Amino acid sequence: MRSLKLEEIEEEYKDLWPGGHWRPKECKSRQKVAIVVPYRNREPHLRTFLHNIHRFLQKQQLDYAIFVVEQMGNELPFNKARMTNIGVLEALRVYPFECIIFNDIDTYPENDNLLYRCSTDPKYTRHFSVYMERTGYKELYPEFVGGVLALTVEQLRKVNGYSNDFWGWAKRMMI
Repeated sequence: MRSLKLEEIEEEYKDLWPGGHWRPKECKSRQKVAIVVPYRNREPHLRTFLHNIHRFLQKQQLDYAIFVVEQMGNELPFNKARMTNIGVLEALRVYPFECIIFNDIDTYPENDNLLYRCSTDPKYTRHFSVYMERTGYKELYPEFVGGVLALTVEQLRKVNGYSNDFWGWAKRMMI
């Protein structure tokens, strides 16, 4: 994975709209997708993520925007759930997204065949990072969700987002 300076990323992806939004000119995307990235104090990961995810999503001709939601200060433990909930609220305030993908800052698609979109069946969510190379393609925590998860806006409304009561980086966050 390549990492560039933030200024270089901005230069390379000049066709992004303000706020990290991109839409294909040649076709209409099947879904409008918000990528919500909870973030705190990991700029090298952020630069690598942004550079590589923009290229990946544009190859898929996806109408998308990336929302990096940063928790400021170090007084409190990281609250990933609160950051994701804020990201959803902000995303829906600015554009009529149909699909929300929660993406950890250090988790990337392993190949171009992984379609970053929500399931078309409303009974199913999509968990993209159950089996990854870095875990030897073993499911480490079947009862927990992390890495990359896609839900429709309607599914998120039904479960009312994540609980804001979970603090820290551990695998405690569940929908």
